[in-house]
Amino acid sequence: MLFIVGASRSGSTLLERLLNELPGVMSVGELQRVWRRGFIENQLCSCGQPFHDCLFWGEVRQRLDADGVVDAGAVDALSRRAFKRGLWPRPMGEAILTHWSRLFGAIADVSGARWLVDSSKDPVYAAQLAHLPGFQTRYLHLIRDPRAVAYSKMRRRLRPEIHWAEAYMATRSAWASAGSWNRTHRMAEAAHKAVDRPWHRLRYEDLAADPRAVLSPLVSALNLPLTDADPLAFLGQGVARVGVGHSVSGNPMRFDHGELRVVPDQEWRHALPRRSRFEVSLRSYVGLRRYGYIGGKHD
Repeated sequence: MLFIVGASRSGSTLLERLLNELPGVMSVGELQRVWRRGFIENQLCSCGQPFHDCLFWGEVRQRLDADGVVDAGAVDALSRRAFKRGLWPRPMGEAILTHWSRLFGAIADVSGARWLVDSSKDPVYAAQLAHLPGFQTRYLHLIRDPRAVAYSKMRRRLRPEIHWAEAYMATRSAWASAGSWNRTHRMAEAAHKAVDRPWHRLRYEDLAADPRAVLSPLVSALNLPLTDADPLAFLGQGVARVGVGHSVSGNPMRFDHGELRVVPDQEWRHALPRRSRFEVSLRSYVGLRRYGYIGGKHD
């Protein structure tokens, strides 16, 4: 398993879309939400089909049902308690660990992938699943400038996966966004110390500016089933050629396929209100310095 951890609106959907194109890798999106958004609510898979009609997830469900019908509501409730931030760290109960092990095992069997990418981003969830039996786990700590994150969270965006009604992604004030960004990365750093697993830190800005340079070390580290072909041949100048995937939750861009534009999103620099920029810079000053956003090329 390859867990992406970090704050929301940090570019994790872009990262998982690119990773999904590597040989032996499959991204399943924000899997932490699959019981509620997939099994119960039947939201759209990124292939464009409702979860229950998606052929890939249909095979996963068949494998799960072969061992007994899964009560998705009960598993979702257990998971919410197990991954609650205020209760971490603590050992996971055997019941919840069994459900997640079965789910990951079924996905691995159907996909045939060597690595599954989970972009849930929640450090508590990722840390709790560090020792899933039968799986190697690695972590990608994805960081994005908190001012860019705040601007993204202030924008109202449609959620196409809610196919039965008009729904929008949640918004937050700049001050609240900065607080969430701070807490998430503090928790990610704590998880790094706790899980004792390979951990790689990367910035969204570097990924968007030069995805080949960022992904090349990962290709080597993951020991992928490579041929003589360039595994990063899908990357072009400012674009990536991506296929249809099967992620269960994430940014609306997960529904796009074909040529995907890959360039740094700098809109926040002129569109984020001055007061909001000041609030985020003030509240996230320590993190801005720690991750190189003050006094460096991203400032």
